[in-house]
Amino acid sequence: MNTKKSLRLEDSRGAISKVSRREMLQLAGGGMAAAVFSAVSGNVLAQSATQHPAPPNTSGKIPFSLIIDDGSPVDPLFYELPGYETPFLVPAEFTRRVAETLDRFELRGKLTIIPMPSCLGRIDKSLKRVPPDHLQAFLKIVRERIAPRFDITPEFLTHLRAYDLKTGDYQHIYEDVWITRAPLEEIVEYFALAFQILQNVGLDATGITSPWVSGIDVEKKYAQALAEAQWKVFKRKLTWYFLYVTSWGAPRPLSIEYESPELGQAVVSVPANFDDIFWSMEQPTRAERQKLISDNIDRVLSADGRTGRIRQLIDSGHPVVLLTHWQSLYTQGTGLGLDGLVALAERIQKVFGNSIEWVSCSERAQRFVSSRT
Repeated sequence: MNTKKSLRLEDSRGAISKVSRREMLQLAGGGMAAAVFSAVSGNVLAQSATQHPAPPNTSGKIPFSLIIDDGSPVDPLFYELPGYETPFLVPAEFTRRVAETLDRFELRGKLTIIPMPSCLGRIDKSLKRVPPDHLQAFLKIVRERIAPRFDITPEFLTHLRAYDLKTGDYQHIYEDVWITRAPLEEIVEYFALAFQILQNVGLDATGITSPWVSGIDVEKKYAQALAEAQWKVFKRKLTWYFLYVTSWGAPRPLSIEYESPELGQAVVSVPANFDDIFWSMEQPTRAERQKLISDNIDRVLSADGRTGRIRQLIDSGHPVVLLTHWQSLYTQGTGLGLDGLVALAERIQKVFGNSIEWVSCSERAQRFVSSRT
């Protein structure tokens, strides 16, 4: 597979923009991927709080959420970026450390579990090069320690090459290209398989996550397919997806992107309004990685709590939804990203105390829909 393959999108004036997949992965670490693709495809990323005001807060507390993408018993970048030096297997001890951190600070949000990680097989059956006990240990920790407080979503099926539902082979296109071309019915079946795989290992998938910015150019089709797949597998009326990342730019509110009055369904887009501030792998030394993470924490929330991205979002009424990735928490086996999450969570706890509450993304979607009726 060619990670340097250029992605081509045409803007409203007919101009072509090219972004390589390797560049897209690096942009994703910086939280800029969705912004880039929104700009070149003519989508408007930023919407003001006055257009879509935040839902009323019945608890009186400020809701915070944490999105963790790309969860897997292996490091997804091992195959996504040829030559990327990282341990292939993510040890169960690291997964336990993540669970303990989420418990310690009572964090809530969303964790991706990739159903067919790196095209190695299905997590409800077996994965090539992954010992069965390693896979089962990972799933047990997620099921028992993380899922009770975090939404679980698939990130399509492979977060890599598209899976052929008819032949069972992996195609020579990536999932972002596949969804643009695929008919609605095929996307429904694709998503339904992702949900079924998670259900088979004891995980309830309340929504879905886009690998890269998959579906951003066919968002209405994407949202409808999600609704139909959720109904097919779970008979769920309210679902949501994670696609947009606004980085340090103009923040984005939640929005309803599809409704089915016949079934009473609604599909909500839940954005992340942050960089992945723990993505430090491009830095050459441990000290430089630690400094990058420390500087980013200050940028998110100053030590005195008076400035930073979090304050900006609270003051403007936009959702405080933070973003990170499994591989950036892992940081090539060092756990530097997870250490950074602990430091940020400690600062948030010290600054805000009991004035905030951590909520899952599905809870955010539910509150948003309730506020609109």
